[in-house]
Amino acid sequence: MMGPRIPGSLRLCASVLACALAFVAAAPSAAACGGFFSRRPVPPEQRPTLSREKVLIVHDAARSREHFIREVAFRRADERFGFVVPTPSLPEVAKVDSTPFTKLRQQFAFAAPQAASGSGGGRGSGTGFGGRGGGMQVLAVEKVGSFTAFTLAATDAGALAGWLKKNGLVSTPEADLWLEHYVRMGFYYVAMRYDPPSDATKRRSAAIEAETLRISFDTPVAYYPYFEPEAKHSTTAPRLLEVWYVGSHPVVPVAEYTQEGRPARWVRPMQAGQDDRDARQKLSETLDPQLAALLPAGPLVVQTFQDQKRRRTGFKDVLFASTQRRLDPETRQKLEPLLAVLDGALASEAK
Repeated sequence: MMGPRIPGSLRLCASVLACALAFVAAAPSAAACGGFFSRRPVPPEQRPTLSREKVLIVHDAARSREHFIREVAFRRADERFGFVVPTPSLPEVAKVDSTPFTKLRQQFAFAAPQAASGSGGGRGSGTGFGGRGGGMQVLAVEKVGSFTAFTLAATDAGALAGWLKKNGLVSTPEADLWLEHYVRMGFYYVAMRYDPPSDATKRRSAAIEAETLRISFDTPVAYYPYFEPEAKHSTTAPRLLEVWYVGSHPVVPVAEYTQEGRPARWVRPMQAGQDDRDARQKLSETLDPQLAALLPAGPLVVQTFQDQKRRRTGFKDVLFASTQRRLDPETRQKLEPLLAVLDGALASEAK
């Protein structure tokens, strides 16, 4: 069931984030955060598809810093492909030596409250934190297991699409439109390219698990790149997104949702699960030192969310809005660059 439209102006991003308790979750329907790019054009049913995604989001509100730790598994990964993750500010990419998700699932298993309703889905938007010169720049290259991570900046969507093609990742018209959306907002990108092993064809039926990686970037509220390129082919394969959110205060995920012929509204795109308000000790015992070092100071909350959509048509990116209803002027000012995440009409205005 889709919830009621949220009152107030879409431009009042700070007010929306401060009063985000009344959202109703979106209807089921998904595909990975970011755009998929294959080395050569192939029928949609033969392209690599996302079978599972696990994400740990650690948000340090005092430092306006997010750590996005991601592990995914792909089907049909017997040839080169890639995916692109947009970020609202310059990202730092690093390999995570030991996946945290087995222990997280044991200690903080998803457990939906009795009154919970809804599921997940997503597409996205966002807004940049500053302009850059030049049409296309490669800012960093990091080897992450079987993947190579390229940190990119672009002010020209055509130049960005051209770079992807030169590097063995041929995009589709739908993916090019998706890239253009983020270029208008001055986002950065992490392009992950998978180069299969020589015997990958023999293992075609097996899921190929992507190595766990961390993408860190500055943002005043936690951001999830939920927006995806349009997909002409509708998969019926099951897909599960699991999210563990760690921060100083409880949050609710918020996204813009648009149906053809209807005005945009704000919804909760993920189903809420466990909500642990005193989790620092348990987290310290669960996470390896590499990730425990990223935890913010003070008391910590852990919340779990799930999404079982097969498609995310109509959804924009997700912001995790604090349930605290009051925001000081400094915080409101910091939120201004994220206006376009909750109001896609502002994307063309953000440079």
